Amino acid sequence: MKRRAFLKNLAASGLAMNMPLLTGNAHAMTETQQYLIVVQADGGWDPTSFCDPKGLNQAYSDKSALHGGSTNSVALNPSNALGDIRWSDMPDVDDIDAADAARIQAQINGFFTTYGDRMTVINGIDTTTNNHDVGKRYMWSGNIDVSHPSFAAFYAGALAPNLPLAFMSNGGFDYTASVVARTRARSPSLISEIAEPNLTYGGRNFLLADDEMDVYAEVLSMQQSRLARQLATEELERRRVQMGQLFGVRSNEADLSAMSPYLADIQANVLPDDHWNPGRADSFKAQAQLVVAAMKANLAISANLYMMGFDTHDNHDSRSFPLLGDLCEGIHYLMVLLEYLGIREQTTVIVGSDFGRAPYYNVGNGKDHWPITSMLVIHGGEVVTGGRVFGATTDDFNAIKIDTSTGLPGDSGLILEANLVNQELRKLMGVADNPLAQLFSLPESGFDIFG
Repeated sequence: MKRRAFLKNLAASGLAMNMPLLTGNAHAMTETQQYLIVVQADGGWDPTSFCDPKGLNQAYSDKSALHGGSTNSVALNPSNALGDIRWSDMPDVDDIDAADAARIQAQINGFFTTYGDRMTVINGIDTTTNNHDVGKRYMWSGNIDVSHPSFAAFYAGALAPNLPLAFMSNGGFDYTASVVARTRARSPSLISEIAEPNLTYGGRNFLLADDEMDVYAEVLSMQQSRLARQLATEELERRRVQMGQLFGVRSNEADLSAMSPYLADIQANVLPDDHWNPGRADSFKAQAQLVVAAMKANLAISANLYMMGFDTHDNHDSRSFPLLGDLCEGIHYLMVLLEYLGIREQTTVIVGSDFGRAPYYNVGNGKDHWPITSMLVIHGGEVVTGGRVFGATTDDFNAIKIDTSTGLPGDSGLILEANLVNQELRKLMGVADNPLAQLFSLPESGFDIFG
């Protein structure tokens, strides 16, 4: 046991851990282990301003007088394309100056041109709801009810529930259904203090060693012995499981100090302001540092990254596009970190939101809730998609039925609901046949989204 008051320090620093009620065998990470990072754009983003643009379609002139009743306030740009992927131009907005507009366009263009070749865009996903909580649950678990864990939690619970920081979450939908511990990860600056709790500032220890005894080592040994005695005398199975998890976290294997060198390395050598713009997406980039360092140290296998503010009921263009630009920049920095630490090929990044936004502007120049949305998957490994798109929407931004055999629009097909997408994600990540899938079942879609 190397961590003094480990859980107390976690809670005090924002790394609060909830212990699982279900557990599997101890899991050792391997060189071929696949990592999963889910990026949640909180509030309901607008795919038509991003990866499913509609342009000046005038499709809703009966509902809105703004921009001719069009879905977007800027025309489609044929040059914004990579493979089958299309993305929006930055519109002219009164309260965004030319320099900021150019930066935002460069962020979005840079994102798709850099990562589109290894990306699958899934358009036309029907969340069946305009409610934030329901939308988040359905998009990220495949189940509308409060019962299924988020996909990132499910993945960690299926493959590595006993890792010390198996599932790290910075926010968004992160319900675990008790299949794995959830680690709230907010502050990279406190990791060194948690990893070395006996150190004070200036390199001195709280508990000093003398010629006869290493006081701190003796304290750790006594704590470990106490936990072992408690575990040996506990008669209730569930409590034994939970105490076993606690014992594992407080043992030598749960050594956060393994993470510190990687975190220090990227903080010194992969500066956020160098990728791409100084002062942009700082919070998201800090989240990415912590998560990537933990994965490289074999302490974590999945994580939620989080950016809020996409609930744009007013001034949609001036609020949404800067956020989308910063989201693209934050994900770019995440990918740079993964590459730097040598685990990009082992990592799948999934990007999505609660639902979409209405395909026309309201009287406040905003956009209200809309059930149709998109999801982006950036693949690891040797996957080269060439900019693949699965699913589709109509010109007025409604979901289109997709033929299960061809993956193309077809009247005899199915609407691509979030539960079907989640089942395909399970297949993509190799956990569709895991025993947890029997406890948290999803319908078979017949689709082959990632084939």
